[in-house]
Amino acid sequence: MISLYKRLFITYFFVGALCMIGGYAFLTRFPNLFIVYLISLLLILTVTIGILHRISKKKFEEEVMTHFYNCRVRVFIEEVTNLMGKRRDRQISSFYASLCATGYDVLGDYDALYASCQNIKLKSHMPVYHRRMFTYYLSRNELDYAKDALDALSRLAESEKIPAEKKLIIQFEEECKRALRIRNGEYEEPLNYYGEMIKSTDPMPLVSRVSWSYVYGELLYLTGEAEAAKEPLLFASSRGGDTRYKKQADKLLEKIG
Repeated sequence: MISLYKRLFITYFFVGALCMIGGYAFLTRFPNLFIVYLISLLLILTVTIGILHRISKKKFEEEVMTHFYNCRVRVFIEEVTNLMGKRRDRQISSFYASLCATGYDVLGDYDALYASCQNIKLKSHMPVYHRRMFTYYLSRNELDYAKDALDALSRLAESEKIPAEKKLIIQFEEECKRALRIRNGEYEEPLNYYGEMIKSTDPMPLVSRVSWSYVYGELLYLTGEAEAAKEPLLFASSRGGDTRYKKQADKLLEKIG
């Protein structure tokens, strides 16, 4: 993350250079304390990279991710591209592709979603790859391929050892399973789930609440409760920015009348 921000990257090497210069002066005077110097150097660099990582993560959240969270998805993709789109580093390129794939999914630009997914190369980004390819195949009604993507997520969840990563993969897996249930006309569990989610008082990004509201409204409509569907659909329509949830909510509201 630090490497995304040039000033922070330079700061890290500047601190390292100062440590080297100070270390030379220190060892000239105390040549027998090389181990003490080495330990001190490692400690200073570790603390420095930890601080800079926190700063860069906060900057990324405030300057880039905030657009996505607030349903300004095209601006989000523009900011991501300005920050890292021209970089050639394999890790950053894969990270960039995974972010863009997520953005294009929310926009409903499935061709761009597919193209971005093909540039996701790292194992750590594979959960995003399979989650977004699931959406791509579902949008094309290619259910066998969509189920393959879901199976791949299940395998990743089983093999993942890091609790936070495992939790995220399971969340992706559950999202896909609900989407398949809805496609198969099994509305009860998704209806209960999304009904509870939009009533939740937990602080969640606007984009999440907009997506839940649209799906909940759609499910109410599909189960014959068109009037009840208007409230969540109006929320998705009024707050949905440039997301596909707003566009879909508008179409459904027009149909309801």
